[in-house]
Amino acid sequence: MTCIRSALALALASALAGTGAQAQDSGVGIDYGFGSKLEAASTSARDCDPRGMSWLSAEGRRSPTGARYICAPEILESAHGEWLRSGQLSVGWLATGGDVDAPNWLRYSDWDDAPVLGLLALNFRRPYDGTYVELRASRVSSDNQYIKATAGRAGKYRIEGFARSQPNVMSTTARSIWNGVGSNRLTLVPGLTPGASPVPDVMAASATAVPQRLQVTRDKQGLGVNYFFTSRWTGYFSTTNEERKGARAFGGAFFFNYPFPANGGIYETPRPIDDATVNVNGGLRYVGNQWRMDLAYTGSFYRDSHDAFTYENPYALWAVVPGATSITPLVGEFATEPDNDYHNVRATFTRKLAMNGELSFGAAGGTMRQNEALLPPTNCTGMMGIDLSPLGSPVNPYLFDCADWNTPASLSRQSAGMRIDTTDANVGLVLQPTNFATYRATLKFRREDYRDTYVAYNPITGQYGYVAENGAMGAVVPGEMGIWDPFANARVPTRVRSLALDKETRELALAADFRLNSRNTFGAAYTYTDVERTHREVSHARDHVLKLTWVSRAFEYATLRANYQYLRRSGSDYVSNPYEHTLSMGMPGFGGDHTNTPPHTVDALRKYDVGGRTQHKATLIASVMPSETTSLNATLRGDWNDYRAELGRQSLDTYGFTVSWDWQPSLQTSASAFVGWDKSSLGMANVNDAATVPEDPTLGGPVYPESSRWWMDDDNRSRNAGVTFNHDFGRVKLDAMWNFVHTRGLTSYSYASAAALAWPALAEASLSGEYPNLTYRTNTLTVGLTVPFNDRFSLRIFDSWERGQISDWHYSGLEDGLVIDHRVYLDAGQRGYNANLIGVMLEVKL
Repeated sequence: MTCIRSALALALASALAGTGAQAQDSGVGIDYGFGSKLEAASTSARDCDPRGMSWLSAEGRRSPTGARYICAPEILESAHGEWLRSGQLSVGWLATGGDVDAPNWLRYSDWDDAPVLGLLALNFRRPYDGTYVELRASRVSSDNQYIKATAGRAGKYRIEGFARSQPNVMSTTARSIWNGVGSNRLTLVPGLTPGASPVPDVMAASATAVPQRLQVTRDKQGLGVNYFFTSRWTGYFSTTNEERKGARAFGGAFFFNYPFPANGGIYETPRPIDDATVNVNGGLRYVGNQWRMDLAYTGSFYRDSHDAFTYENPYALWAVVPGATSITPLVGEFATEPDNDYHNVRATFTRKLAMNGELSFGAAGGTMRQNEALLPPTNCTGMMGIDLSPLGSPVNPYLFDCADWNTPASLSRQSAGMRIDTTDANVGLVLQPTNFATYRATLKFRREDYRDTYVAYNPITGQYGYVAENGAMGAVVPGEMGIWDPFANARVPTRVRSLALDKETRELALAADFRLNSRNTFGAAYTYTDVERTHREVSHARDHVLKLTWVSRAFEYATLRANYQYLRRSGSDYVSNPYEHTLSMGMPGFGGDHTNTPPHTVDALRKYDVGGRTQHKATLIASVMPSETTSLNATLRGDWNDYRAELGRQSLDTYGFTVSWDWQPSLQTSASAFVGWDKSSLGMANVNDAATVPEDPTLGGPVYPESSRWWMDDDNRSRNAGVTFNHDFGRVKLDAMWNFVHTRGLTSYSYASAAALAWPALAEASLSGEYPNLTYRTNTLTVGLTVPFNDRFSLRIFDSWERGQISDWHYSGLEDGLVIDHRVYLDAGQRGYNANLIGVMLEVKL
């Protein structure tokens, strides 16, 4: 199996690496929790220890907030010399039926008819010195599995290692007009010619293509060590390696198709995924009577097997200039994510103080570096652009020689040479002068420095910029090649320089908790955040956050918790175009006085991440104990955001509730139920541009008139519910679980006039309306029967049934064909399904 072989190589690499990340002690693991949908269904509910929760009491126990603890598990141990052994083995057979190829059914599981390992769990411990060994594995196969081993000695060391694979199936009905799916070179299927394929031929190629599966499989391995040198000094190290392989739907463009029928091209391409990320963490900790210390290093290293992927263009282009000849690019190209490295070193020191207090200091320095070899601006051959010679023009300012742009010599430098350095520092103080009050104060500082910028300059031609869409834009519309010079192309607006986004954050936080009496606790916290940014719309932003909390046990059988948060964000004046220095308009020699160039954007637009914002957020939680065997929990929450924007995101409100019930009248019976409801509402507004010149960004001006405004509201509602039931009848054990999820999205819109639309011909008489509901509904029911033969052997039979109903208007019309004019899609989207999984397992307590 791929991931297990890789784990052995990773262990050797880890031994040679000598650096590490995040402490692997009793509170930190080297990966997320291990488990699977199969493990949950194929193994019976654990038996409760008949002796009760502890040696002191057989009664069920509760947390301080009233939540019931799950019962203590019954463990059968056998002695082998100095060692005690326990464990569980579950093996059997799976059978599937129904719509077994539905991506939602297969996602993260990839069910199949086959023998299977449901669970292998082995535990060895040596009581006299605290040594232990643990092994856990499930469904060991080529691409869907996990295995984890842990060994150690209490208070001395701990070693963990794992290997896991997980498939993410996104489509099982993809129809590609390209060969080479999964590779970085997509070539048109036989019968199609690059740059010269008629639409009916492309339609036929798509319709007759063999359906393919698009999925990405993650193989991840990890190793971690935690070692106690003394009772005060601890060292820790961990490393993980994650590899992704497969293909998924991606974009691909050859300029606009909607405004230019039978021209351009919009493609959904199968993009290859083949990359790996290695993370290493490590450090040293000291715990003394007065001082604590943590010195740590974190590193992350990403590598992609491909620099880029290419795809052949089936369609010809035509120029919007009547009589001119368009030079059609035959191949499109996308660069993949560049290889990059991340390093961070940090130190934290904590000192105990009087009044039961602590003073802590922390500092960290990091760097993110990317020095990938740069790709030439284009990979075309011959000429690119628009040829005006058929019109008798003596010059061709829109025609370019590919040889001047398809070589690394056309770059201002050969590699990216990009780097971002980070600096962090913080000071924290905690004081508890009495048992009734706790005070906290924190100061934080963070700086992000962009150490380099890139200027897109071609030393061969003396021009600036980067070829847009491999030459497709400049082959349709004159002046949109993406190339600027102070001569024939002096009025071409394009990006010529990368954008540096330096950022400095300063934060002050003050908080206090007061125990008003034995049953009530009140807390208040205030945080002030000051952020300075370069080259952003708001250069100086300020956040004020007030948070209030209240916990009450005024009722003997209930706990109430309430939280409220208020945030207000303000800052310096909003600048709609802080990017001009990166554009050709900011270059010496740009033609004209800007009255003949389009504005960057409308000045009333506000970007929600830096613009003004007011937030009210509240949560109310009640935990009730109606009886010794029952718990009832309810949560009511709301989050209201006003972005104070005339254009852009205007509001985002979310609220909902959850109610859950747990019941365990005996060790043989337990049940639970929950129901939840959530609603979110997003309000947005914007304006369409009615003209490209003059450079007037004013809302209501000639470029952005009031008649071109539009508004959109996006409402989403989600309902979910679930029930579990477990009962031991003696000769047979029954467990059942039902889950229900129903989400509905509704997008409504309005607009001032047809001028607000990208395609005015679609205007409705009412000037308002809504799209069909976008719905997703699943019902999942799992029922299992466990028949014990004796204390160690039992037979388990389970059935897991799932029904999904999906309606997505984004894919409307594709059921009749995946090719519409020059728009090519891979599949018609998710569909409803009805699938079933049956398993027969032999369970053995080892």
